[in-house]
Amino acid sequence: MSTTSTSTATARHTTSAPAQALAVTRVAIRDRVPLVAVIALVMVAMGALTGALWPSLKDAFADLPTDLSDGLGTILAGSDLTTPVGWMNAEMVSLVLPAGLIAVAVLSAAKDIAGEEQTKTLGVLMSAPVSRTSFLLAKSAAMIINVLLATIGAAAGILLGNSIGDLGVDTAGVWGASVHGAMLAIAIGAIAVLVSALTGEPRLSSSVAAGLAGLAFALNAFLPLSDGLADYAQASPWYYFADSNPLANGADYVHLAVLGITSLVLLALALVAYTRRDLRG
Repeated sequence: MSTTSTSTATARHTTSAPAQALAVTRVAIRDRVPLVAVIALVMVAMGALTGALWPSLKDAFADLPTDLSDGLGTILAGSDLTTPVGWMNAEMVSLVLPAGLIAVAVLSAAKDIAGEEQTKTLGVLMSAPVSRTSFLLAKSAAMIINVLLATIGAAAGILLGNSIGDLGVDTAGVWGASVHGAMLAIAIGAIAVLVSALTGEPRLSSSVAAGLAGLAFALNAFLPLSDGLADYAQASPWYYFADSNPLANGADYVHLAVLGITSLVLLALALVAYTRRDLRG
C-alpha cells in the first residue's frame, strides 16, 4: 500500500489534528524502514570490520611518516592511523558515519515531502484533512526519527568495533560521535525539507542537499590546509560535526547548538514557503 493511501486511510479514522499528524509521521517512518535498516546494518558491519583490522595493522601504521599522519588529521579531523581512536575516526566516523546518516535524512525528506507532489497524491492526503503546517511538521519529524534510528546502528557499530579491536573508545566518545553525526545529518536534511517546500521536486531537493553536504565536507577538509583560510572553515556545518573530535573528546554542546539552531531556522523557512506556495498534486 502506498504512503498516501495508507496515510489517508489512517487519518480518516482519527479526529484530532495531532492524531492525524501522528498518523502521517508513523506511516512516513514505516515507509523508510528498509532504507534505515540497510544504513544501520552497514554501520554495524563497518564498525566491526574497523575493529577487526586494527590488531593486525597497528604495527605497520606505527612507522608512518609524521607528515602523512598530520596531513590526514587535517583533512579528516581526528584521524590518526597510529592510534586506535584515530583509526576508528579515519575508517568510520569522519566520513562513513555522516554520509550514511545524511543519506537517510535527505532521502526521507525529499521522498516524503516533494514526493507526495510528484506522485499527485498530496491532494488526497490533504483532504483527510491534514493542514499544510501539520503535514510538513509530521514529515520533518519522521525525517528526524529516521536519522535517530540509523544513528543507533552507527553507535552499535562503534561499540562493536571497540570491543573487537580493544580500541579504548569510552562511552562519552561513542555518544559524542553519534550525536554530532545525527545533528549534522538533520541539518542537511532540513535543507532537503526547505528545497522540497520551495519546489516540490524530489530529485532537485535531494541533489541540492547532497551537493551542499559535499561542499560542506570539502570546505572543512581543505580550507584548514591554508593558514590564511583556515578560519573560514567555520562557515561549513561539517566543521561543527568534526572539529572538536567528538570520538576522542565527547560531545561539544556549543557546536551541537549551532547545528540545532541551523536546523530550526531552515525548517521555519520551509514552513513559510510551504504555506504560501501553490502546491501541485
